[in-house]
Amino acid sequence: MGYNAVMEKKYTTSQVAQILSVHPNTIRWYENTGLISPAARLPNGYRQFDGKHLIQLRICRLIFGSPYTNKSIRGAAFEILHALKEGDIGISLLLAKKYKHQLEKEYASALKTAAMLKEWTDRKPLPADGKSYTRKEVAALLGITTEVVRNWERNGLVCVNRRGRKNEQVYGELDVMRFRVIYMLRQNNYSIAAIHNSLSQYDQGNSMGAALALNQPAADPESIYMSAGDHWLEVLGELSRSAETMIQIITEYNV
Repeated sequence: MGYNAVMEKKYTTSQVAQILSVHPNTIRWYENTGLISPAARLPNGYRQFDGKHLIQLRICRLIFGSPYTNKSIRGAAFEILHALKEGDIGISLLLAKKYKHQLEKEYASALKTAAMLKEWTDRKPLPADGKSYTRKEVAALLGITTEVVRNWERNGLVCVNRRGRKNEQVYGELDVMRFRVIYMLRQNNYSIAAIHNSLSQYDQGNSMGAALALNQPAADPESIYMSAGDHWLEVLGELSRSAETMIQIITEYNV
């Protein structure tokens, strides 16, 4: 079926819900919250959807069918929906490709962190090249804002008192590693307080205390950090597959 034919076909709420294997109330919720374009109304008040709604709803299902990660990733996915609502298929396709690239960068960063975790949990000396990083550079490495970095410092997750040539706050390789661990744990929904308590225990050499602080009494610190890393990689992998499906859907209806 070509693009025009798909766009012109009409669907009831129940028909769309059946196609997407969801409850009709889910379809109504997407419309009521502004995630998709408003549906036309028949004289009896019933909603009437068309092909453009079906595309938007399929993208909605891919977004909400995947685990929540962070505002940046979810926000990039919502930009695709916004472009679709505006009827700009070309822009939505570009945004979907940009979204997938963002996930690929995040996955590469997560792989780097996971590779370092074994040495970190074993307390083995990590290779360091003596390079210093500014707060802005640390934020860029992790894909977060400098305010997030400051917040972690204010909460005592990282305590560094080192100044660069311009008297700015700078961090070393071990500090960056600690930031990576914090970031990974935050993506796995551990609270600031739990991470603070765990790292405090870990810094004191209390491995079991570090595990208990993360509310996993049956696990050791290494397994906690490693499993968190594995989970984050799994989530990013699932999101990447969803992004690829988004690109295929948008491309299919753009021919």
